Amino acid sequence: MDAEHHSEEDLHIMELQAPGSAPLHAGVSASGLVYLRGDLHPLGSATALIKAAREHVPYAALGAVNVLFPADWLRGECLHDADRLRVIAAMERLVRGAAA
Repeated sequence: MDAEHHSEEDLHIMELQAPGSAPLHAGVSASGLVYLRGDLHPLGSATALIKAAREHVPYAALGAVNVLFPADWLRGECLHDADRLRVIAAMERLVRGAAA
């Protein structure tokens, strides 16, 4: 699957599942960027998609409402929210460990 942006790059999509929870999708680009779910954005996935498109941030649309964004961009969008920053950091570690 290719990330949807101007300089397309291969994106390895993975499904992560913790016991008793629904599966989560994440991705790692060929250059090592981690992509996480848009619902981690403080204003939700739909707003994140609009903002990312306006800012020319790369993203991968897996479906109409399931969109992955670079973890670094999401982290920058959540600087005021320590809880979201912890979740993003934990998910990024999990994805990097699964991709290794």
